[in-house]
Amino acid sequence: MADDNDDGMVDKLILIGTSALAAWLAQKVLGAVWKKTTGHDAPKDPLENDSTIAGIVTFAAVTGAVAALSRIAANKGARKVTSRIAAGRALKASR
Repeated sequence: MADDNDDGMVDKLILIGTSALAAWLAQKVLGAVWKKTTGHDAPKDPLENDSTIAGIVTFAAVTGAVAALSRIAANKGARKVTSRIAAGRALKASR
């Protein structure tokens, strides 16, 4: 029973870690692509810079889409890893 709880905790930690890493990486990549494409830094605080409303809305929409896609990809990858770990544990336990 304790092993089941430990396995669940490991799964949750892997999912949280991969989601956080994917979000950070997506933010860095998106910021670099935005700067290369527009020649300006990505808008961070719309009240404190000279970004246009169109630029802010576009960046927000693209950021939301990229964040959702990166989270989905990270979760799918993490689930594959955790299922492989669980399969390895089951194989060890059956020996």
